[in-house]
Amino acid sequence: MEIATKDYIIHTVFKTNILPVISECNTACIFCSHRQNPESVEVFKMPRLKLSDFEEIIEYLSPARKIVIGESATRIIEGEPLLHKDFFAILALVRKKFRNTSIQVTTNGILLTQNLVEKMAELGNIELNISINCVDEHKRRKILGLSKDDDIRNKIRLLKNRLRFSGSSVYMPHIMGYEDIEEIAGLLDECGADNFRLFLPGYTSRTYTGPVFGKLYDEMQIFLGKLRNRYSLPVIIEPSIITDLSCRIEGIIKGTPAYEAGMQFGDVILEVNGIRPRTRVEAFNLVYSLSMPELSILRENDEKEIKLHKKKNVSPGFMMLYDMDPQVLDDIASAVLRHNAQSVFIMTSEMAKCILEKLFAANKMNFTYRVIGVKNRFFGGTINCAGLLMLQDVFEAVQPLLEKNERPDLIFLPPVMLDHRRRDLLGESIKALEERLEIPVDTV
Repeated sequence: MEIATKDYIIHTVFKTNILPVISECNTACIFCSHRQNPESVEVFKMPRLKLSDFEEIIEYLSPARKIVIGESATRIIEGEPLLHKDFFAILALVRKKFRNTSIQVTTNGILLTQNLVEKMAELGNIELNISINCVDEHKRRKILGLSKDDDIRNKIRLLKNRLRFSGSSVYMPHIMGYEDIEEIAGLLDECGADNFRLFLPGYTSRTYTGPVFGKLYDEMQIFLGKLRNRYSLPVIIEPSIITDLSCRIEGIIKGTPAYEAGMQFGDVILEVNGIRPRTRVEAFNLVYSLSMPELSILRENDEKEIKLHKKKNVSPGFMMLYDMDPQVLDDIASAVLRHNAQSVFIMTSEMAKCILEKLFAANKMNFTYRVIGVKNRFFGGTINCAGLLMLQDVFEAVQPLLEKNERPDLIFLPPVMLDHRRRDLLGESIKALEERLEIPVDTV
């Protein structure tokens, strides 16, 4: 495993608005993705940086987006941010530089104290994402690999009426039961959490295969339907299976503009200030960007008009599943024009294929295209997301089509599978794929 250079860290921060702090962790979670990675996967460990290094790095953060600390969403291994000896000083640096920007800290909560919670509350506009995973202390020790019991209940109760926060859990069906999910939901609801994200496990071919994802997803949807009747807390399953472009509301956070306006779970946004959004992502972004937006919604076959009393670039307080940003249509159209292409292969994950096909079908394009779901052959198992696709996976999906004389002028890849150097997790570049296929390859 390589140590990330400062240049690589800066590129990551600029691209994602995620500020990596430390790679060390105080748990050994059985679901940790790093434990499933083959040695050939290119990931980076954070070096030991001085506070002065962070002063330089935070200059590349954007105040226009939420700043995230501790989120494992890049190739830099993220540990437990509260382990860093200068954690609060780093947080204070970010707040001093970006006085009004929301900062989200992802933590397992083990090191939370009343003093730290109060100090974060004083900084203002800090929200926590607590990776709870389980409340039962015996199961929690097993899942998190802890050497002693840790009462997460009291840590969560420290946050009540002090900080905005949400909770998350990776559901491990061979250890946990539905009663554990309800216990987490009850604790979060009692303490005023914004939402609860339930992650269904993904297993590579190197590990326990686990249950079939679709079956587990369907069972969990039924259970969460019952849970929503008991608690007002919004609960979202991730990853979600999305089969349409309906701008449906999945949950309402208490005390927000959406809550005060009377929006409900199941509402469908039809228009925002007279504009009909094409996807959930576009609907949310429109509402987020506007001051006092006027919404037309569909509720049980009745159309209603709702006005949200909110400022520009402030969250409306409703939750939606993430489908697709329609900006991708314009980006691809521009790239097709730049390459002077007539026929295009659009590569995506197996999970996103359906929704991408629907987006393209609903919008007239001036070129021919084919959306191709690429199987995650390298990781195998139940992995089926674009971020873990390899260029070899793409090659193996395209090659059989070329043998049938289906040859496009251009191939598009999902940008999430590549870093800023346009390389995949094995270090292979787009250029190498182009040479193998003898077809231009691009990303947007």
